Amino acid sequence: MFGVLVLLSVFFFFSTHPLVMGLILLLSTVFISFHVFLIYGFGWFSYVIFLVFLGGMLVLFIYVASLASNEVVSFELKYVVSFLCFLIFAGVWFFCFQEFFIWRFFLFFPFSIIIVFLGGYLLLTLVGVAKICKVSGGPLREMT
Repeated sequence: MFGVLVLLSVFFFFSTHPLVMGLILLLSTVFISFHVFLIYGFGWFSYVIFLVFLGGMLVLFIYVASLASNEVVSFELKYVVSFLCFLIFAGVWFFCFQEFFIWRFFLFFPFSIIIVFLGGYLLLTLVGVAKICKVSGGPLREMT
């Protein structure tokens, strides 16, 4: 998993189009969320991380799409082939060490109650912010 993130970071430095950079950043976010899911063993924490990154990526996508709307996106074949080969090898490596990830869950078991309380706190904060914000008084325009 770490190798895939390193490979995506290398592709990020070699890419020239801003939308490709956003796609690589989104893929990195998916892999980080999946890795967090494997470490902690429950999906809501990785889901929240993914949604936060995705919200930021939507803002970046709108900004970049308005700046670079006429550029042509081109993928070089050597990068695509090397990425697919690396994904195959990473999948084989993951299935070889799958038992290690199962034991890793039990190492974090004492901290799981703290994480559940933090999730509840985030949920209460979300409800509070949603109650404070009014749809009619939004920052962009008035609702009719």
